[in-house]
Amino acid sequence: MKKKELRKLFGERRQTLTTAEVADGSQAIARLFFSFFAIETLKAIHVYLPIRRQNEVDTFPIIYTIQEKYLQNQVVIPRALPETGEMEHYQWLPDMKLQLNQWGILEPDPSCNLHYAVSGIDLVIIPLLAFDRNGYRVGYGKGFYDRFLAKCRPNVIKVGISLFDPILKIDDINPFDVRMDYCITPTQIWKW
Repeated sequence: MKKKELRKLFGERRQTLTTAEVADGSQAIARLFFSFFAIETLKAIHVYLPIRRQNEVDTFPIIYTIQEKYLQNQVVIPRALPETGEMEHYQWLPDMKLQLNQWGILEPDPSCNLHYAVSGIDLVIIPLLAFDRNGYRVGYGKGFYDRFLAKCRPNVIKVGISLFDPILKIDDINPFDVRMDYCITPTQIWKW
């Protein structure tokens, strides 16, 4: 299937999930994440903030666990710059001011002044709608994460998270699509 079809199909599939199913799947993904990755060896973990109205995987269980158990780690969150298609990155603090952007996504208020350099990020948790057995993902189609990942260090660990298993193949991969290293579902960790 092509990306446009997959966006529609998996967007609709996510909307059929109950709040409890999203919460349970998100908790299962968080457990697998912490059981698999040596978090204590990483300095900074980039985590998106979930779009709850779209039943996106809730990343707050990951954020809060890092804050509570891995005090030496930094959590970094993105802020989209729609005019350029780029993202800025900020150190997460529990009491930081957040605001909704034009797409209804929570982001740090740019006045918080906690910018974080892309070069310091060790692992990126990537949002997606669908992914395939080759490690490619379908996002929302704006290219923010592909541009961001292209600027990361070559050894940054790229981890997608999904409430659904992979499809066989995305038919219209292009040269700008960045392949994931792993994708975590509620029942399995996929590795490439």
